[in-house]
Amino acid sequence: MSVSFDEAAFTQGILTAMAVGTPPDPADRPVFVFADTSTATGSVDDEGIPFDVTATPTRTPGAEVTDIPCAIEFVDAAGQVADVGILQLTKIKITLLDEQYQLVKGFDHVRIAGDRYYYRKTEPPIGMVTKTIYTVHCTAEDDR
Repeated sequence: MSVSFDEAAFTQGILTAMAVGTPPDPADRPVFVFADTSTATGSVDDEGIPFDVTATPTRTPGAEVTDIPCAIEFVDAAGQVADVGILQLTKIKITLLDEQYQLVKGFDHVRIAGDRYYYRKTEPPIGMVTKTIYTVHCTAEDDR
């Protein structure tokens, strides 16, 4: 017995399911933001801080990555998925496929409709046929 598996259709099906809750307004969609970097010249310590207190490091804004297909669950303070009408959304769970996860791995925070949610942890990945699924947890800026 031969079984056929269409990997492209399988992947597209997952991405389509993730897109169901995507806000129609691009300004409300998730933006993954990487931390700013600071570069100093001259002699620096192990953290890149210059020994010369008059030296001014050069700050480079972190990159922003947009248009990443993902599923986002808003979670309340008790850890329950939030229904419509919950006023204090304190956490989010972001689900990503392996290709998309690699594009945002190491982000500092995600901005959604103007709110910031800071990276906390990534669950161990889950295998699903030929794909790997990552679940990332973030905490609202106000709850840091």
